[in-house]
Amino acid sequence: MKHFLFLSLITMAGALGAVVDVFWALLLYYALAVLRPQYLWAWSLPADLRWSLVAAVLVIAGVALHWTRLLRQAHFTGIFWMMLSYACIVMLSCLTAFDPETAQRWAIEYGKIFLIALLACIIIRHIWHVQLLALVILACLGYTAWEVNSLYFFDGRLDIYHYGLGGLDNNGAGLAMAMGLPFAYALGVSGTKGWQRALGGVLALLLLHAVLMSFSRGAMLASLAGGIWLVLHHRPRWQAPVFLIAAILAVSVLAGQEIRDRFASSGEYRTDASAQLRFESWNAAWSMAWENPILGKGIRNADKLSFNYGADNQGRTIHSLYLQIAADSGIPAMALYIALLLAAVWNYRSVRQRCLQPDYGPAPNGSRDGPVHKAQSPALSAQLHQTAAIALACQTSLLIFAMGAMFLSVEVVELPWLLIAMGGVLPVVLERHLRSAQRKSDPMPSKDEAPAEPATPAARRPRSKRLRPSPVEALATPVRWSDRETTPLPLSALKGAQHL
Repeated sequence: MKHFLFLSLITMAGALGAVVDVFWALLLYYALAVLRPQYLWAWSLPADLRWSLVAAVLVIAGVALHWTRLLRQAHFTGIFWMMLSYACIVMLSCLTAFDPETAQRWAIEYGKIFLIALLACIIIRHIWHVQLLALVILACLGYTAWEVNSLYFFDGRLDIYHYGLGGLDNNGAGLAMAMGLPFAYALGVSGTKGWQRALGGVLALLLLHAVLMSFSRGAMLASLAGGIWLVLHHRPRWQAPVFLIAAILAVSVLAGQEIRDRFASSGEYRTDASAQLRFESWNAAWSMAWENPILGKGIRNADKLSFNYGADNQGRTIHSLYLQIAADSGIPAMALYIALLLAAVWNYRSVRQRCLQPDYGPAPNGSRDGPVHKAQSPALSAQLHQTAAIALACQTSLLIFAMGAMFLSVEVVELPWLLIAMGGVLPVVLERHLRSAQRKSDPMPSKDEAPAEPATPAARRPRSKRLRPSPVEALATPVRWSDRETTPLPLSALKGAQHL
């Protein structure tokens, strides 16, 4: 009952917040999409109520309510158009699907994810939007990790391995926990208070143990690669060995002998039955992709046909997101999806470099060769440091997903699409924030710029009427000879005026 009450309260809060700013409905949607309460608390919630669908309707209604302001402030970046192109190709693959009913059923889920991700590119407009989304991601994944660990320590249950989590199997659940690790790192290194840094460390331990309990070798390898990436990019550099030693100690304590044996078996793929089954399904997917290279076999139709192309069982999942997309929707769709991941990762890199450099804007006159303004404000410096940590966390989380997706078919998970959307808009949002900070810190014009003079009533008139101002304007407005188009009087007229 308490779970239903909690979800009802935050849904009503999101609905009321969407009246003021549609971002609150978007935040609610991705909180529910990451938390997956319909699976996590299935025993206490109505079975026929889809909470994420309700939040999606709120997002669409909020966009319809604020569409003029959103379009006026929107920046349609390259990632937005790439996402739209990918969505169109995937939906077109339904037209040539081997099993249209299966393709249409999966297309509905695809369509919801695509629509909200595209709207997120328009809705996210401020730095605090990105910061709050990152915090919600960590909160939802951290709570899920707490549930998994509490079941293990207090009840002796290993549910994440036996039953999976949130509608995902143990491999997908382990990958989701691994994607939360970089956000715990970001909180630990950018927290302004001691309890925030301590909370980041505790959440990192919970998430790491959840990854290990999933017994997913793909999630473990992806976590290892993500940890190495964080250590290599951590600043200051002298702290990197400390984080590395702490991570090694944590893994050695949390990982039991069974987990160590499971991870060590990754190198024995030639004799491992599970690995050989994956190779067979990969070969089947590649054969299907080249048989229909443009639009594939249809969304999720590759599973139905994999046995005919060499897989061991009827309905065998491909177990590789990239090959799944190639077999289902064609090779161009796979190439575009990989390009989306790479573009988002590159954007996060650019944002982090922009935050760490000492200047935060070009010269006031717009010249790139002029002097730069140093970030003197402590509040701005702290915000840039936090944004750099979040950008590194999002980049690492997306890289963890990209590596784990080599061994899993997890294309209908919302979190990677949110990270791609954030990667598309974050450079624009950051530049807008820096320009705003520059205007606040340097309100006076530069020496190269002439001060703008206020427009007088006479100057606002048309040119034909400006020559003959009214008597009131002639008395109230100072006259400049540069504005008066009159012929100078002859010298004889000036001499005659002296006798008056």
